[in-house]
Amino acid sequence: MVTIVVFHVLMLVLGLSIVTGVVPARLVGTMLGYAHNTIGITMPPAKKVKMFALIWIGSTVVIVDGCISLLLFITSMSHPG
Repeated sequence: MVTIVVFHVLMLVLGLSIVTGVVPARLVGTMLGYAHNTIGITMPPAKKVKMFALIWIGSTVVIVDGCISLLLFITSMSHPG
């Protein structure tokens, strides 16, 4: 449970640091470029790097939460009562 809370807090802090400019846009663009190159999709324009970084963070949170929810649902079904 603590790990899930820590994960969400870290994602929130990362998102806020990107929006406020604590993390430089150049660094965000570089990291986003590595992710896009790994997957094989085109890099967004430099003006939209922050928005795409926030979309990646949000997507990661949704995927992790979905996996945890599915795991909890499956394990609760195997032990009725």
